[in-house]
Amino acid sequence: MKEINYSEIERKCKFALIEAGKISKKLKKDIKVSYKSKNQPVTNADLEINNFLKIFLQQLTPDYGWLSEESIDDKSRLKCENYWCLDPIDGTRSFIYNKPEYTISLALINQQTPILGFIYNPCTQEFFFSKKNFGSFCNEKRIFVNNKKKLNDCKIAISSSEKKKWDSLNFLKNIEVIKMGSIAYKIALVAKGSVDIALSFTKKNDWDLAAADLLINEAGGEIKSIAGQKINYNTTNLMIDSVMAGNLEVTSDLVKKFKKLNEPK
Repeated sequence: MKEINYSEIERKCKFALIEAGKISKKLKKDIKVSYKSKNQPVTNADLEINNFLKIFLQQLTPDYGWLSEESIDDKSRLKCENYWCLDPIDGTRSFIYNKPEYTISLALINQQTPILGFIYNPCTQEFFFSKKNFGSFCNEKRIFVNNKKKLNDCKIAISSSEKKKWDSLNFLKNIEVIKMGSIAYKIALVAKGSVDIALSFTKKNDWDLAAADLLINEAGGEIKSIAGQKINYNTTNLMIDSVMAGNLEVTSDLVKKFKKLNEPK
């Protein structure tokens, strides 16, 4: 891997994400919503943050590729050794409904491996940062996943739209469930030890998970699909089947339970 001068990139990206957070707060007073598809809202804040960060990062790192939820995939990610992967607002519905759960999620990816991760919640002012092989931090303080061993002792974060699916599984009835938006924020809270497991049954894209992937791995946890498979980035279709994140023990146990649930009767 080519040596990268991280220090200037880190410093300038942190500044840029805080500025992007100010954009989100300003536009909260005048939200304009349209729909990319029936269940995919996009706001003027998504678009303005996307444009601001794209210009900023292309000036900072002109040789890097670009991938964002709110940009057409120009395939530069396939041509460049490093590329930026952005979700301008992860948790757009939370943003629309004025819930303090949305984040700006940015990762620097070397081919298929996240090497820098930034997740910023403008409402709570939690700034999560991770660097490959150097650890994970929240507001400059080193963070780690918890060490709980038993699933029944865990607190799980899941989106409101997926709570019914979880309830229908009819197992782990004692587990505490927290409903919240933004998969990146859910995983960041697991990395911080505030939540034990983050879970989503629905398909994700690279921009949803890349920064959070590095954050939780550097915090001593892991991220995988519900079937227990590794998450792969920079694929042809950029689709990820499902996701769970937590410490190694509880995620492995949960994968086993899901597999048992799907075994032929």
